[in-house]
Amino acid sequence: MGFTQVLIISIITGLAYLQRRFCGDCQLERPLVLGPVVGLVLGDFETGLFVGASLELVFMGAQAVGGSVPSNVAIASALGTAGAIVSGSGLEGAMVVALPVAVVATTFETFAKAVSAFFVHVADNYAEKGDWKGISLMVHAGNLFHFLAYFVPTFLGLYFGADYVTALMNAIPANVMNGISAIGATLPALGFGLLLNNLATPGFLGYFFIGFALSAYIPAFGVMGIAFIGVAYVTVYAFNKLNKLEGEE
Repeated sequence: MGFTQVLIISIITGLAYLQRRFCGDCQLERPLVLGPVVGLVLGDFETGLFVGASLELVFMGAQAVGGSVPSNVAIASALGTAGAIVSGSGLEGAMVVALPVAVVATTFETFAKAVSAFFVHVADNYAEKGDWKGISLMVHAGNLFHFLAYFVPTFLGLYFGADYVTALMNAIPANVMNGISAIGATLPALGFGLLLNNLATPGFLGYFFIGFALSAYIPAFGVMGIAFIGVAYVTVYAFNKLNKLEGEE
């Protein structure tokens, strides 16, 4: 992996997170997006797409709720996909790299948030003086720290870790790799469970199981068919709720 490729991937990883601070959360830091992009930079788009889609199932439940800091899926996706492509180990190699990295890399984002808290206090002082340029400076200083919190670990991991990742993949016994594959097969279920734990509403949980039953026992519906049914139900529910509120008024 050349220096230019390492630099490009590191910048992309930093910007993928930074976009949420400027453009709303467009989900560009998700494995489903970063995996193919990393694969494209490294010349193996197919592997990048496969690894990214697989890691998306694993980290589906890793969502930032309020001020929480979930597993760092952006750095994990970049390093995991790059490690899988460089070492030729596929999804198993990506799992070996991505899972521990996702946990450890949360430290960098936590540090960036702590530093940004200091900038907020400085921005308050500027606000009392009516200095909008100072406020803007503090906002962008916080953004810079968040960018570096993603750029620096990714750059160091890619620049110094490619050969080590390859050696690690070759040194791991076959039975251990088989165990990682088995664990990886169960992680998507864990990801869905974490997602439901955050989003599930008891009053609507029955509709989730209806959708699951349609998907499992009536394949003709397909994912898109079930999605259309869901959108239609939500539309009808929203209009009925709105009409009820207007009637009460």
